[in-house]
Amino acid sequence: MQKRLIALILLVSVPLLFGVAWFMSERSFSLSMEQEKSRIQATQGVVFRDVHETMESLTYLEAVAYARQYTQYYRAQGIDLIFCWRSSPIADAKLPNRYYDGLICGQRAAMLDTHSRPQRYAVAEPVNDSLTMILLGNVGDIYALKDSFRQMAFAVAGGGSALLILLALVLAGVLTRPLRKLTEAARAMTVQSNEPVPLPTGRKDEIGTLARAFAEMQGAVEARETKLREESKARQTLLDALSHEMRTPLTSLLGNARLLQRELPPEDRKRIADSMAKEIHRLTDMDQQLMKLTTMGHEPLETGQVSVLSLLRETAERLRPQAEGITIAVEGADSTITGDRELLSLLADNLSANAIHASSIGTTVLLRAEPNGFTVHDQGIGMSEETIRHACEPFWKADKARTHRQGGAGLGLALCRRIAELHGGRLTFMSSPGKGTSVTFTTPLHPDDDSVTLPVA
Repeated sequence: MQKRLIALILLVSVPLLFGVAWFMSERSFSLSMEQEKSRIQATQGVVFRDVHETMESLTYLEAVAYARQYTQYYRAQGIDLIFCWRSSPIADAKLPNRYYDGLICGQRAAMLDTHSRPQRYAVAEPVNDSLTMILLGNVGDIYALKDSFRQMAFAVAGGGSALLILLALVLAGVLTRPLRKLTEAARAMTVQSNEPVPLPTGRKDEIGTLARAFAEMQGAVEARETKLREESKARQTLLDALSHEMRTPLTSLLGNARLLQRELPPEDRKRIADSMAKEIHRLTDMDQQLMKLTTMGHEPLETGQVSVLSLLRETAERLRPQAEGITIAVEGADSTITGDRELLSLLADNLSANAIHASSIGTTVLLRAEPNGFTVHDQGIGMSEETIRHACEPFWKADKARTHRQGGAGLGLALCRRIAELHGGRLTFMSSPGKGTSVTFTTPLHPDDDSVTLPVA
């Protein structure tokens, strides 16, 4: 009986250990690969918007020149691009293998290339009827991580199997009777897998210890899965926010780049180049601040004294190029508040950009400095009470068709509310349909407050 029990334990447990090890390695690889695909697709979307605006209507020779420039520019950033005119690569590029021919199909397509080393995930999208852009993302590290994790998991499973043999030899006779009850509990868990199953955790012997350890393991696995889902959601939210907030500086950079292509006096070219450098620096700062929003539980928010009127004037200057036919005015007495200047600038930019989008040609967007904050007022379409209630909810859009045309990600006001909360303040909306909107940011933080750093919740 004891030998048969030992053989049965080994026959069931050893394959189970290796099966779990294999499943865990495959599951981890699958989650990592899906996250990497999402990241590569988001990167491709940002790059494609830049390329599409410039190369949509170019001739073949112009496309070759621009393709070479874009390829070199993005390669310096760790992004590999291939441009194909009809079905042939241009600008001295080559397709890694014959399987990439299937990507040139006249519509957006993706392929996981496991034939090359390192492995790549390729996303292709047509710029026009003749030109196709292919972005290559390196996923070789994920395959290497998969092999490493599988080896480690199998090593752990092998060690567990060896330990199980020793435990079976020593404990098989002692555990025969109590194991029947644990088997009954396991069968009950199988029958009622969707409901909590009581385990014999009240026992004082080894079976009770095993049951308690099993319950703890179940709770740990559920907690780990919840944490992984939250981390995945946070990463996706970051990508959406980056795409949303980078649009304005990227548009400004593209416009200035097109101006530099013309014959201009040296002083104008220098002014434009300085403006582009400023926008590039702002993009870097914006990325750092958005990353800070996702790590607020780990590091404090550094604050300093911020001139409200100066902040609003800088916002107006940045947004005037995109406010065609709309006047942006700044008024009010200057005041100084305590806060993170880059985050407050991002807050003012978002509120002002929303006001411009809601306004019609010939109207005015007013940025007014307040004693403890500022107000952004427009004469646009206004908002209903329901829209105001949901305005700061992530991804909520009152007019989905209009928001889609503008390219909004539905995160602007959600970020604004979070920035206001970090500064101990709030956003107040005053609006009605057809009569414009006023959004006021107020904060109790002044230079004479006894506060240097705000802890992040």
